Amino acid sequence: DAKSVSAETTFDADIGTMAELVPVLRALSEKVSARLKKSGIAGRTVVLKLKTQDFKLRTRNRQLGDPTRLADRIFQTGLDLLRREADGTKYRLLGIGVSDLSDDGKADPPDLVDVQSRKRALAEGAIDSLRDKFGKKAVETGYTFGRGRGANPPEPIEE
Repeated sequence: DAKSVSAETTFDADIGTMAELVPVLRALSEKVSARLKKSGIAGRTVVLKLKTQDFKLRTRNRQLGDPTRLADRIFQTGLDLLRREADGTKYRLLGIGVSDLSDDGKADPPDLVDVQSRKRALAEGAIDSLRDKFGKKAVETGYTFGRGRGANPPEPIEE
């Protein structure tokens, strides 16, 4: 049995800005989520993996209150971990995964504090259904929209 489910990518050129890293993190989170759902499992610990341009490996993890299989929870947790590592360091590899795997029966219970979590879970289910029917690129999130079409990620808005 697998101990974790993860996805990672090595970049052609080292990157270090959040504008470059965030869309990749979202796409990898969606890939991990799809694998979890297909296997009927969920994970309680989200693991972020980064390799610096000088090949030093950084792994950061956070244990969740409940197991998850949702791309949004994996991504948001990974994003929080990534923000702490976005210090100007350039990275050649980014990965995200989940460990502490279990059956998905107890995954993602309704959250009384975050009332939007149920809506996000329902939206993710609708996205999954559309992708199953029409293909993976049928629906994209704002984070991943335009990737792979030669588009540049949007610049952060200055306040």
